[in-house]
Amino acid sequence: MSDAPSRVGDVAARWTTLPGGVIDGGEIVVLAIKPSLWRPIFDSAAWLAISALLATILTMLGLPLPGLSPSTTAQLVLFLGFTGLGLAVVRWTTTWHVLTNRRIIDIHGVRTPRIAACLLVHVRNTYLHASVAEKVTRLGTITSVTDEPNRPPHVWRSIAHADEVHTKIRRAIENAIDQSSVGV
Repeated sequence: MSDAPSRVGDVAARWTTLPGGVIDGGEIVVLAIKPSLWRPIFDSAAWLAISALLATILTMLGLPLPGLSPSTTAQLVLFLGFTGLGLAVVRWTTTWHVLTNRRIIDIHGVRTPRIAACLLVHVRNTYLHASVAEKVTRLGTITSVTDEPNRPPHVWRSIAHADEVHTKIRRAIENAIDQSSVGV
């Protein structure tokens, strides 16, 4: 559901919505992508399933909340499930994954952007994998493991065209290592 990462014009347009001060001088943005729109559904699936099950059980057993009809009780329970979906959509809106010629950058946060970055020369390995839900929707997860102590890996979940994105990340890492060894 997210756009293909190969659209160069989209990278420039999307870049304008990222928080300021993320990129330093001389950095070139290779990718600026968001997780697929499936991500909020995956994140809120438990809320949706439990609220639907609870609403069905309460309706079938005729157990309304005090002062409410059974249908209003079911609607209220379903509303709670959809609230979880709404919160997941809000979190998705502020999530960005950026690859530059020097760093991998993750941007998250609704009220205050949390920016996590790692120099490409510190990335020791990358993995491409997919959960069952991602396989069904033809998405993937890319994990980048660094050599920095006490640093969690960078995980890009629910990425469309994950194999292409993974290839671009690997190529950017190789280029960064080549440039650092030459001293450029």
